Amino acid sequence: MRRVSVRTLLETSPDSEDLDCIARALEAGRQGDAATSLAHELSGLVILESPHRHAMQDLIDQGEHAPPWAYSRWCADLAYRSMLMAADPRIDEAVHMVMTTLHLDAAERAIDDTDALHLGTRIAAGDHVAQDIALYELGGLRDYVLEHAGPGLLERTDKVLGWADEARVGAYEVLGLRGCRLVLRDMSDSRTVEVLNVGAFTGVDAPALVGRLAPITAEPGLMFARRPIPVDLRTAGRVGESVNDDDALGWLWALSFSLCEGATEGFHLTPSTPYTSDLPYPRFAGCEGEFDPESASPRVAELCALGHDPVVANALCVLEVGLIAAGVSDLAAAGVSPHVMAALATPGVFESARTECVGPETAAAWRVLAGVVPDQGTDRLLELAALADARTPTTTSGDSDS
Repeated sequence: MRRVSVRTLLETSPDSEDLDCIARALEAGRQGDAATSLAHELSGLVILESPHRHAMQDLIDQGEHAPPWAYSRWCADLAYRSMLMAADPRIDEAVHMVMTTLHLDAAERAIDDTDALHLGTRIAAGDHVAQDIALYELGGLRDYVLEHAGPGLLERTDKVLGWADEARVGAYEVLGLRGCRLVLRDMSDSRTVEVLNVGAFTGVDAPALVGRLAPITAEPGLMFARRPIPVDLRTAGRVGESVNDDDALGWLWALSFSLCEGATEGFHLTPSTPYTSDLPYPRFAGCEGEFDPESASPRVAELCALGHDPVVANALCVLEVGLIAAGVSDLAAAGVSPHVMAALATPGVFESARTECVGPETAAAWRVLAGVVPDQGTDRLLELAALADARTPTTTSGDSDS
C-alpha cells in the first residue's frame, strides 16, 4: 500500500501498477466481492483523506447484517469509479456544470489552466453533486447496471435499476420522526413523505433537506440515495418549484441561485458516510488515534479497564445512551436510533453488549429501540432484550408469602 495525500495526488499521476490495482478492485466489485475489492484497493495507491476504504470495511464487517440498499449505494459508487477509470466524458460535463454553478468563487480565483485542472479534479473526486449528476441525470448508473455489473453484485442490491430510473432530486421540509422513519413535506406539492431514517437529519441545524429519494424494499419504501444537503426553507422552496419544471437539472440552478443570494460557498458539500449509514465519519467521537485514559469518560475508562478495546467501549456507551433515551420516550429513542445502529455495526460490540448491557432493567428499553431501528437491527436488539429478560429474577409464591 502506498499512501499519498490529495495534494500529492494532484501533483503526480498514478503509475501503471496503481491503475492495475484499481482495475482489479473494480472487477472484484463488479462481481460483488467486497473483501477482494478492498484488498486490491489497499495493495496500491491509497489517498489518506479518502474515507472510501473505511466505507468498504464497514460493509465487509457487517456481513449478513448489511442491508441490500447499502449494496445499491456501493453499486452507485462502483459505477462512478468505473467512469473515472474510463475517463468518461460525462464526468467532465458534470464537473463543468458544478464548477460554474456551485464553485463560482473558486473558479474565478483560478489563475491558470493548472489551477482550473486542480479544481476540476477536486470536484470530480469529492463533490457529491457532480458525482450524482454523472450517475443519474447523465445516465452513468443505468449504463453500469445494464452493461457492466455482474450477477454477484446485482443480487445483493435493492432495486438499483429503480435508483437509476426513478431517483430524482427534491426538497423536503423535515416534520419529525416516526419510528425508523423521517417524516417530510415535499416542497414541490406539499404531500407528506416518509423515508428510512439512517441519520440524514442527525446533527443538522436546518429545517429542510435537498436530496435524491430512491426506492427500497424495506419499509417505508424510500430512502435518500446518499446523505442530503441541509438548506433553509427559502432554498428548499426554490428547489421544490424547480422540480415541477421540465428541466431535469432545475434543482442545480436553484441551488446556484441561493449561492448567488448569499449562501456560503460549499454549503452543498455534504460529508462522506458509510454505505450503511448517513452519519458522517467518524461515527464515534474519540475513537480515532491512541486511547488517552485521562481524556476518556469515566464509563469508557471503566469498560477499557475490563479489557474492551476503546472503540468498542465507546460504542457500548452509545448503546447505553440509547437505552436511556428509550426510557424517556419513543421519540427520544427514534432520535438516537441511527447512532444505535452505527454502534451495533462496530465489530465486537454486539458480542460485548451481550454481557455488558443486558441488566434486568434494560429489557423494556431494548424492545423500544427494536421498534425504532431499520429492519437489519431489530433481531439483534430483540436478542439483547431476551438476554435481559433471562436475568430478571422471578418472584415465586413462596417468596411473596414470606
